[in-house]
Amino acid sequence: MSGGYHEGYPDPEDAPPHTRIGRRSGLALTLVAVLVLAGAALSWIPVDKVVFRPGPVFNTLGTIDGTQVISVEDDLPTYPTGGELYFTTVVLDGGPGSKVTAWEWLTARFDPALSVYPRKDVFPEDVTAQEVREQNTELMQHSQDDAAVVGLRAAGIPVPEEVVVAQVIADAPADGVLHVDDQILSVEGESTTDTETVRELLQDVEPGESAAMTVLREGEKVDLDVPTKLDEQTGRTIVGVYLAPRYQMPYTVTIDAGNVGGPSAGLMFSLAVYDTITEGELTGGRSIAGTGTISGLGTVGPISGIHQKMYASERAGAELFLAPVDNCDEVAGDEPGDLTVVPVATFEEALGYVEDAASADDLADLDLPTCEQAVEQDDEATSTGD
Repeated sequence: MSGGYHEGYPDPEDAPPHTRIGRRSGLALTLVAVLVLAGAALSWIPVDKVVFRPGPVFNTLGTIDGTQVISVEDDLPTYPTGGELYFTTVVLDGGPGSKVTAWEWLTARFDPALSVYPRKDVFPEDVTAQEVREQNTELMQHSQDDAAVVGLRAAGIPVPEEVVVAQVIADAPADGVLHVDDQILSVEGESTTDTETVRELLQDVEPGESAAMTVLREGEKVDLDVPTKLDEQTGRTIVGVYLAPRYQMPYTVTIDAGNVGGPSAGLMFSLAVYDTITEGELTGGRSIAGTGTISGLGTVGPISGIHQKMYASERAGAELFLAPVDNCDEVAGDEPGDLTVVPVATFEEALGYVEDAASADDLADLDLPTCEQAVEQDDEATSTGD
């Protein structure tokens, strides 16, 4: 032995650099390689899922691609606006014409701003991308029409409407009795002024009996006895048709949402129309966002993607978010950041909360309702049978 080393071993100072990989390093490199290969594989494997992502938000008081969102003609006075009334959107990955990979599905499960659903729960099995676009375009047009009516009426401008049959369901009681485009003038002797009136008057008829109706068909009044039945799901008397309002607009109100489709911007459009044709800045300079369908009577309806729309609004700097009360079970406890979320059931409620926010120095000073309260009230009403 020499210098503490066995003979035949080189002196450490003369030894070549150590090039072997240790066991731990080898295992680590192997693991990395496996993960890379697995990630690559997952990036190619499609899954039958749809991922909801926050989409862009658009100011209904501003422009989209250089075009004013709200414009009014026919000498109806308009006034300057300020602040923002954002309508919100959702991006869907995995619909017709697109796919979600296993990697996208996996990573989406760890992002609080994203939601994943089975594809069959979002889209019919055989629907095409073109059919989805056409349906969303039609829904957007109806939403814009109703929003314009609500905004005008809220400003004190009457908008007469007619109730027409939009579709007769095959083999329904009314099949062969009511026709598409029939204008319903009365039910059980009572004049009908809107679609909700027709539905409510039908509740005076015992299911299985006939409802007396007068319709305007091709310019002539026709008296009909329309058969009815019980809707097992709702317990209501129905005839089996889809009704639609046909408005007699006193002014031309144009709403341009670019290439955005669907009905969920109705509430925010109606607020923007109202703000445009009334004096003063409705928002008081604040950034307010929201979502919800709107009916001609001002009822706010639920939408999909509420979670993503809240995140998109918070990222855009909105202070207040208007949410349909029927979406509150999805909202309660999941509000992002410091976004103040208030549930609304009608246009009048939404308008009141926006006006309150505009006049407040701090939203925290307002006693605004919350979705947690709405859910609790709903649970209490259910438990008592109300």
